[in-house]
Amino acid sequence: MRERGRESERERMVASMARACMLPMMRASDPRSHALDASYIKRAVELADKSAGFTSPHPNFGCVIVAGKVVGEGYLYAQGTTPAEVQAVEAAGACCRDATTYLNMEPGDCHGEHTAVSALVKSGIKRVVIGIRHPLNHLRGNAIQALRGEGVQVDVLGEDLQGDIVEEAHKSCLLVNGPLIIRAASKIPYSILKYAMTLDGKIATTSGHASWISSKLSRRLVFELRGRSDAVIVGGNTVRKDSMDLSCLFH
Repeated sequence: MRERGRESERERMVASMARACMLPMMRASDPRSHALDASYIKRAVELADKSAGFTSPHPNFGCVIVAGKVVGEGYLYAQGTTPAEVQAVEAAGACCRDATTYLNMEPGDCHGEHTAVSALVKSGIKRVVIGIRHPLNHLRGNAIQALRGEGVQVDVLGEDLQGDIVEEAHKSCLLVNGPLIIRAASKIPYSILKYAMTLDGKIATTSGHASWISSKLSRRLVFELRGRSDAVIVGGNTVRKDSMDLSCLFH
């Protein structure tokens, strides 16, 4: 029951993010079609997730270049580092000619900077498959239009590519940048409330005595969440009474 509950929560989150991006509904098609495209998009998502918590305020970007096989990969390590697309193009070299590039999200054209699009076009990439359009209104569609204007074939999941397999890949693209998508739609930060509670509904003793309620596993997961977050908010008494080393919040 608990696992099904988690799945339901995940489905609601995905549906919410899809509405936030104003993406079209999937239509049924042959489930065997586009299987390779979906698998490479999922690989781009895996790469993008490696830098979660380090790229803010930019999205998590992953890029895979395929010419019969994977010839180049890259992901945005952190804000201000080399774009994923440029890394992948440099890794693939001459193999880029007539190859297909897979991106979990449409590249952003921040402040008139066209590095990612330019790298793909100049390298001779023939086709680009994109998981989702950029969630920010002022960036959405810019890179897609620029690529198509240069004669590059661009296919977007849920628009140009359909099917159950494609839909699963599409969901993974939404989840890897869920906080950004929700913030873009709601105009408020994506927030996570974390607390540990005993079976009888208590989160602390009346005396203030500190004792672990949570398990080692849950605390490890909490540190992962903290690492993916831009800020951590705690109560004043937590700082004063626990005499904590604040650096432990981020390691």
